[in-house]
Amino acid sequence: MKEDFLHYVWRYQKFNKIDLETTDGGLVKTIKTGFAHHNSGPDFQHAKILVDEMEWNGAVEIHIKSSDWNRHHHHHDPNYENVVLHVVWQNDKPIQHPDGSKIPTIELKDRVDYTLIEKFEKLQNSQDEIPCAGHWFEVSDLHKSEMLEKVLVERLHRKSEKAKTHFFGTQNWDQASYFMLLSAMGFKVNQHPFEHLAEILPYSLIKKYRANVFQLEALLFGCSGFLNSSFEDSYPNQLKKEWEFLKHKHQATLGSPMNVHEWRFLRLRPANFPTIRLAELAQILYIFPSIFDSFVIDLNLKSIQKRMKVKVSDYWLNHYQFDKESKFRKKQLGENSIKTLIINCLPPLLALYANSVGEEKYMDKAIQLLNGIKAEKNYITKKFSDLGEEITSAFDSQAMIQLHNDYCQPKKCLDCSIGLSILKA
Repeated sequence: MKEDFLHYVWRYQKFNKIDLETTDGGLVKTIKTGFAHHNSGPDFQHAKILVDEMEWNGAVEIHIKSSDWNRHHHHHDPNYENVVLHVVWQNDKPIQHPDGSKIPTIELKDRVDYTLIEKFEKLQNSQDEIPCAGHWFEVSDLHKSEMLEKVLVERLHRKSEKAKTHFFGTQNWDQASYFMLLSAMGFKVNQHPFEHLAEILPYSLIKKYRANVFQLEALLFGCSGFLNSSFEDSYPNQLKKEWEFLKHKHQATLGSPMNVHEWRFLRLRPANFPTIRLAELAQILYIFPSIFDSFVIDLNLKSIQKRMKVKVSDYWLNHYQFDKESKFRKKQLGENSIKTLIINCLPPLLALYANSVGEEKYMDKAIQLLNGIKAEKNYITKKFSDLGEEITSAFDSQAMIQLHNDYCQPKKCLDCSIGLSILKA
């Protein structure tokens, strides 16, 4: 038995309530179950309970065993003094408030339908990455779509959390947008180094030099730690000279340069090396005069997709790293990279802006944007495709990734409307 299952049983009153009594024989009726409380304190707040026709208003606490009350040190915590009902699976010990008064307790172990327990245990013990895969076809499209929309919004808010620190307090949407862009530019492998770069190289400085790609590269490669070496090639030496000048000029604005060892090259295709991504980033920053205006206020998906097909500066046409000449090859962001970049940057930024200014139309824009982009294909989306789901847009793929990672993997079936519908069936 798991405590979160008892939370579900109490919240939805999934137990036999006929002649329900406390362990002391008091007749119990539930008027209000209370509201689930996820912070410190009792599990359900603002409940209304009748015990022998006397009304009690307060909290409900839930445990597997009644002795868990003391094991969790609730008897020393004043937050639990307003508990009016203790709901347990097994009553193994009488529990009291600090003043000596008994806490009304009900025991549920003989009041819950075994088939419900069996369904829950089957979901929890499933070896499938999607625990409800065996029941997927039993779930209505309505329950699925409701859950997918919920998790998509959760995903957008979660992705935008880091950018909040670059907005709140400064009201600087340009910096927040810049941070989101760099975070997305790192893709998975170099996300954190790119975020670090956004923190030490502020967008206010980028804007001063955005009309000059050479100076942008000097700032980006200098702050990222790639210009700390001695070079044989002329171009990196020119960048280094310019970087030394800019670093001295803006020492009050710049943070401490990164260590080049923060960047990851291992197992990356050369086209995805952070050096190439930085060169592409310089071009993107040059192309977009204001990231915030282009990505939020004047959003035009087709225009952004077209403008992001940037080509690197000449040096990088036959180099992947400084001083290491390679075969000449045109390098520019491909369609899949642009798609991933847009998905990971624009919708979360729109969600953050919608939440901050209280205008739902920007959240609608985020949803519309994802609906207008083809779905990603990966092992997670394949699992849902194998269950018969039609995955056509990035809305679908992003929602399913979130559902898989945050609900299916930790088996939070009781927090999922799909899991709940299976239990209720």
